Amino acid sequence: MNPKQLKRIAIALVVVLFFWGMSEILGGRHDDTEIGFVLPALQASEVDSVIFATGTAATVLARAVDNTWTVNGYEMNPDAVTELFQAVSDSVEVELVATSAVVHERMGLDSASGIRVDFIRDGQSVAAVIFGNTGRGYGSRYVRRATSDFVFLYKGALANLVARSVDTWRDKRILDISPDSIARVAVERGGEDYSLVREGGEWRFGTGAPADSGAVHRMLERYQALYATGFPSDAQLDSVDFNPPDRQVTLFSSLGDTLGSVMFDSTNAGYWVQRASGGYIYKIAKWSGDQMSPADSTLRPSAGDGD
Repeated sequence: MNPKQLKRIAIALVVVLFFWGMSEILGGRHDDTEIGFVLPALQASEVDSVIFATGTAATVLARAVDNTWTVNGYEMNPDAVTELFQAVSDSVEVELVATSAVVHERMGLDSASGIRVDFIRDGQSVAAVIFGNTGRGYGSRYVRRATSDFVFLYKGALANLVARSVDTWRDKRILDISPDSIARVAVERGGEDYSLVREGGEWRFGTGAPADSGAVHRMLERYQALYATGFPSDAQLDSVDFNPPDRQVTLFSSLGDTLGSVMFDSTNAGYWVQRASGGYIYKIAKWSGDQMSPADSTLRPSAGDGD
């Protein structure tokens, strides 16, 4: 074999190696860009917990044996559970925007500032992603798999859910009592206490005086699907005092059973509310608390109504 043939073989070998290397690089990149950023379509029953971690802080959603969920130990809004796993399984729009870890810090995807989301089953992570800064357009956020440097612009509901606070995940439902099931009401307002009794379709005060049935019904509607606006912080808890409560309203059925009872502690901005049976303390707006426990004068028929 002469030198010219050896040279041709060497050149051909270099060309083959070059194209082989390029195919490996582009082949790997093709897989990632074609597959895109995809989370497995997990169902709530398929994981034990979901952890949102940023730095040293963590929001932990955990499933109990009865399939109810808690968030950092508090009761979780059932609708929020459905919303989360719907967001995980929904089809989303993704766009590959970077392939190098050099941009991770700038895009909020490094370990210090990113929001790491882990889906846990039997103590093992079955899916882990890191969300970073919000991107272009509403509902978008930069994201990468925890094991990959590739960065995607993700447009989907999960982009907003990952930044929720613990209080936003919590169950804010206080009571849910149908007005039609209430037959008697006891209202305590300091020295201004009164009761109401339903007789047929009309309401009267416990003294026998007629009440404005429409106004009473509007009051009782506040106890159907009653939700809090928030919860006290640890610092605010120190000032909450229900002993005795500023107000208390108790609702009874026609059989005399207690359907629900709530206590009110007044603040400058609203009320702290707690079920008389104990449990969580909730925040409600001042106008809402006033409508739930009105002065008896607002429930009396006006002069023109007659009796």
